[in-house]
Amino acid sequence: MRFVAMFFDALNPSDLDPDLTRAHFEYLAAHSDRITSAGGLRPPEGGAFCGTLWVIEAETAADAIELVENDPYCLAGLRPDRRVFFWNAAPIPAKAKS
Repeated sequence: MRFVAMFFDALNPSDLDPDLTRAHFEYLAAHSDRITSAGGLRPPEGGAFCGTLWVIEAETAADAIELVENDPYCLAGLRPDRRVFFWNAAPIPAKAKS
């Protein structure tokens, strides 16, 4: 099943302890078979990060939540406002190549 994790925070990796940031990105890489996309969110007009979004492939919601909870940023208490949602992707047909 596919899930989306949303983290509502103002973290900027360049402002954090480099070892913690390295551990976070190593965690993403180590779980890239299940965290299929991840990235920071900013307002359209620019400015500071306001959150992060992950797309997760997991068997159950509990598995997705466990993956989120074990992220080094979460373990360090830097992401207290986080949510996991089941994601039902819309059936958008692929465009034919010309």
